[in-house]
Amino acid sequence: MFSTQERLKRRTPNGGINRKTYLCLLVDEYYETSNLEAQQQVTANLANFAYDPINWKFLREAKAHELFYEIVQQSLQGVVDRLLVLHAIVGLANIALDSVIAEYIERSNGLSQLRTLLEKYQTDCEIVCNTLTCYSFLLNDTRTLLAKEDKCLLRLLEHFKQSESKRIVNLATILAEDLS
Repeated sequence: MFSTQERLKRRTPNGGINRKTYLCLLVDEYYETSNLEAQQQVTANLANFAYDPINWKFLREAKAHELFYEIVQQSLQGVVDRLLVLHAIVGLANIALDSVIAEYIERSNGLSQLRTLLEKYQTDCEIVCNTLTCYSFLLNDTRTLLAKEDKCLLRLLEHFKQSESKRIVNLATILAEDLS
């Protein structure tokens, strides 16, 4: 359910912490702890907050999108906990429709990073589905038309169209159609 400013005010107790501060504290907590379970909880919470557009501004200010992107990059360079990667790509997919975040992902070589994520995790249905969703949202932005030239992505989509997962097949089919 999407929120309104009035609903946020009603749900924040008197003397309670505001949304922006809370999200900044979550991001700080991720970096300040080495406890994997705590990091998983933080990234899950941040990804859930990214679902509601009312939180996008606060998430940008807390630099949650940079945290999500950093986790994706780390997963491509080595072994990162699967749940952290899943939460990161869910968070990016949830917030990718925000134009500022879309621009950040594009400027940061994000389309290439997403393609590499698809290649690395191609047997993980949840990561593939959320990565394809993120790609789809980014491709709605006219600045990402350069992805149409990405032959590696088109080959991957053809591969995913043969998946046993109907969700992956459907997402790959839609994305391939959008690119053609």
